[in-house]
Amino acid sequence: MGALTLLITGAAGYVGRHSVAAARARGHAVIAVLRDASAAPESWRDDAGITVIAGDLTDCPALPAACASADVVLHLAASLSGDATRQARDTLQATRSLLAALPDGTRLVHMSSMAVYDMAHADPGAMITESSALLDAGARADAYATNKAAQERLVSDTAKTRGHGVTILRPGAVFGPDRLWNAHLGLALGPVLLRLAGRGEIPLCHISTCTGALIKAAEHPATGPINVLDEDLPTRQRYLANLAGTPPLVLPLNWRWVMPLARLSATVLPRHRLPGLLRPEVLRARFLPLCYDNSRMRETLGLRQAKSFEALMHEAQG
Repeated sequence: MGALTLLITGAAGYVGRHSVAAARARGHAVIAVLRDASAAPESWRDDAGITVIAGDLTDCPALPAACASADVVLHLAASLSGDATRQARDTLQATRSLLAALPDGTRLVHMSSMAVYDMAHADPGAMITESSALLDAGARADAYATNKAAQERLVSDTAKTRGHGVTILRPGAVFGPDRLWNAHLGLALGPVLLRLAGRGEIPLCHISTCTGALIKAAEHPATGPINVLDEDLPTRQRYLANLAGTPPLVLPLNWRWVMPLARLSATVLPRHRLPGLLRPEVLRARFLPLCYDNSRMRETLGLRQAKSFEALMHEAQG
């Protein structure tokens, strides 16, 4: 495959910056779309292969022309935090604006999330594959999961009506240098960490796995969803054993013991005011012991994990 021009939304984010670097390493030109030009790394300024477009996706006059000049669009922009209103704006409204700017038939690689799976009905120890049940429009989940699920449905429906070739990637919890904590580990309270589960794998995705999948999907079109996960997935106990700076006191506490309190809290307070761990559906989604399948990623994109989890963690903290 020859050099491509890749338009990358959310280019200033953690995955975005690493994806721009991975694309340039493969010889592809990049149109980097980001909200604020000042967020662009210094290294981009001297790279003639990177064109920066600054603007909010919901109101970016330069976006249609930029999309028309790209061979493939990689849609990474989404909100990882904030209230439901902000997440809906930065995830759903931004996606609607991008889709409206795409010429018919545009190739699109959409970064979804493992959070779109419906964990409320998964059995303990189940294997999560691309055919596992997804969150529907009325499902109870946290704001990030519900918006990512709605975003994925929006992308899929639009692709069918406008002829877009779309690859949907569902990465797990992305980790790498400067990004080592995730919500699957438990609850940190000062010097104490409540580890709410011991069994089950953490659905991890090293940043090199994530960017490798994004660029491979741009180079070699594939249809349908693909779980993007490492092969060497640790338990929470193994992860914490390799994490420098873990709170000195780790208290194991079965998440099922917290569930009655979460259910009681949900009857007393509005759900939007409850922390995630006191919302039954969020508690279950984060700590239910599960296994995760990445065979489609390996077969379709040809990605394999070259290093052990311990080696990747050592490098990330080096």
